[in-house]
Amino acid sequence: MLAAIVATACASYGTIGAVLAQRPDGRLFVRDTPLALASSNAGIEPGDEILLIDGRDVRAMDAKGVHHALEGDVGDSVHLTVLRGEQVTRITLRLTPAPPMRKTE
Repeated sequence: MLAAIVATACASYGTIGAVLAQRPDGRLFVRDTPLALASSNAGIEPGDEILLIDGRDVRAMDAKGVHHALEGDVGDSVHLTVLRGEQVTRITLRLTPAPPMRKTE
């Protein structure tokens, strides 16, 4: 079973703008990258596996640790090491403003 992590923050904070899922073994995958947010702007795609966040192995982080590693102020940098297929890529993102939360009725 995958634990879903929404990598967004409240409006005063920045976000990588991705929906992530972490497996019980700690592997972290991108489930969605909404348009106009940092992850989609950087070319991250659903299915990509995030190996490292700022040089730290995501398998050693729980959901709270992942969220903490990805939070910051708008414009802050986050360095990701991403696996797509057999290709490892290093990507630097600049956190974008979190989209406003929609009210559900």
